Amino acid sequence: MSLLSPPKIPLFRITLFYGPETFEGDSETIHCVFNVKKRSWKGGVQVDIVVGKSQIQRLEKSLGFGAWIDDILRVVPGHDREDYFKRGFDLFSQFICFHKLEMYIRQGIRQENTQVPASCLIEETEEAIQQETEKIKQQIMIELDVEEFEEG
Repeated sequence: MSLLSPPKIPLFRITLFYGPETFEGDSETIHCVFNVKKRSWKGGVQVDIVVGKSQIQRLEKSLGFGAWIDDILRVVPGHDREDYFKRGFDLFSQFICFHKLEMYIRQGIRQENTQVPASCLIEETEEAIQQETEKIKQQIMIELDVEEFEEG
């Protein structure tokens, strides 16, 4: 008998399809579309997560995200910094959408394409982001790969 337990296999496979994007005629929200596949499903579904820009700005402010990203990007050469800054904010928005998607899945996702409106799961998403702040920042640092600039 083995004392090792098997690795936990996730119930859902989640892939970012695209985003964050704004849609024409709607400058107050961003959209991230995810492909979500439950192991028991034959195929995945598309879930459009909509987040209000005001919610993103609230989270940026409460987490001190702007100052934090400025600080970590100080090692990036000036001519590249703006692109890294924009990418950092895009990643931050994607993480907000991802955590909102997780909250939606916990409520019970069905095997159908759907959109989760900006007005849903606001408090739950903000609470999840607050709890995961350090992990989110760490992932953003990994994605931006700013360590390469510190070496040279």
